Amino acid sequence: MVSLAYLAEGRLFYRKGETSDLIESPFGRDVINRALQSQAKNEWKTGGETNSGMYSRQSLWGTSAADPKAINVRITAVTQGATSDELLYVVSTEAVGGLFNYNLSTGKETRLFHKENLYLSDFSKKDDGTIACCQRMGNGTASITVIRGNDITDVTEGDSVDEAPSWLPGPGKRIVYQCAGIARNRSGIMVGVGHCNIQKLDLTTGDLTTLAEDEKFDFLSPKMNRAGDLFYIKRPYEPPFKQHAYTPGKILLDTVLFPFRLARAFFDFLNVFSMVFSKKPLTTASGPKVDGPDEKMLFLRGRVIDAQKALAENKEDETPALVPKTWQLISRRPNGEEQVLANSVLSFDLLEDSSVYYSNGVAVFKVDTESGKRSLVFKDRLVDTLVMMPDHSLSVDEQPGSGRQN
Repeated sequence: MVSLAYLAEGRLFYRKGETSDLIESPFGRDVINRALQSQAKNEWKTGGETNSGMYSRQSLWGTSAADPKAINVRITAVTQGATSDELLYVVSTEAVGGLFNYNLSTGKETRLFHKENLYLSDFSKKDDGTIACCQRMGNGTASITVIRGNDITDVTEGDSVDEAPSWLPGPGKRIVYQCAGIARNRSGIMVGVGHCNIQKLDLTTGDLTTLAEDEKFDFLSPKMNRAGDLFYIKRPYEPPFKQHAYTPGKILLDTVLFPFRLARAFFDFLNVFSMVFSKKPLTTASGPKVDGPDEKMLFLRGRVIDAQKALAENKEDETPALVPKTWQLISRRPNGEEQVLANSVLSFDLLEDSSVYYSNGVAVFKVDTESGKRSLVFKDRLVDTLVMMPDHSLSVDEQPGSGRQN
C-alpha cells in the first residue's frame, strides 16, 4: 500500500490508503498558546479584540489586533524518518525553526534541534539519514544545505536562489537542484530573480554540471530515477519587470480617468476618518472588509498566481488546476528524448515502478510513465508539496521510494 505525506497551506498531512490524517505539531501549538497568553496580558494596550476605544492600535498603526490564527507557524518540509512509522519535518515561525521527529503510532513529537532564523524547505533524504534541503536567508538568497545529525553544512553559495535538491540514486554523493541568479540594483536591494536552470553537484569532487537551461523557461524540482531519466517541471520564464509601451491610447485613457481616480482617492481619505471616529464606513455597498490573504492571488513556486484565472482556464477538467497548463511535467531520457507527462503540475514525486505522483494544486494524480495513463488519487485544498514514503521493510533494490535513494 502506497503511503505519502503532503503539505497544504503550511499544514502536514499523512495519507495511507483512502484517508488523510492531519499531523499537528505540539511545538507549533505551544507557539500559538504563548501568543494567546501574551495577547491576554497586553489587551489593555490594544483595547482588546473589539477595538472599542477611539484610538485603537489598528487605526493608529495600520495593524490588526493580535490574532492567533494569523500567527505564521508553518511546516515547510517533510520526509520519512528512520522507519515507515516516523516522519521528519520542519516547523518554522517568524523567529525560530526546528527539525522534529514524529512517531505515527504513538503521536509523540521529538525535537532534534532548533535555531533562530532557521528556514528550511525541500527535504531529500538518503538511506544513511543524510538530508539535503534548501536554507533561505534574510537577504533573499537560498543555498543547498546538508544535515547530518545536528550538523548543518552549506554546500552551495553565492548570490543566487538554490532550491529543491534531490539525491541521485547509485553510488557517491550527488544531487540535482534548481538554481536562479538574483538581480540587484545599485543599492544592493533585490529586485528580481532570473530563470531557473538545473545543476548537478558531486559533493565528493565538487564538480558542477548544468543539465538543463533555457532563458525562456524555468526548470523546477528536478529528480532522477535509477535509469538516469531526469524529471522536472517546465514553465515559461517571466522577467521580474515587463516593459510596456506607453502608447497614445494609454495616455488618452489616463487623461480621461484622472478626475475619477482623484475623486476616488479623496473618498478613500474621508472613509479612513469615518472608520477611526465613528467605526462606520461611508458606504456599505461592498460589506465589511475581511482580514486575511486574498484567495484570488497565491504565491506558488516563486510566482504570483491568479487562482481564479487558472481555475477558469481549466474549468473543463474534472479537477480544475490552480496553476496554468504551461506548467508541464517533463521526463527526459539520457539520450535527450523528452516526454510531457502532465500539464498544470505544481509538485511531484517518483516511484521506482515507472509511476509518478503529482499535484495540480487541488488534487493528486498518478501517472504511469510507460503508458501515460493518469488516474485520480485524491483531492485536497492547495497541495503544494508532495513526498512519497518508501517502505523500509523492503530491500534497497525492492524499495518503491523515489529516485532520491542511494
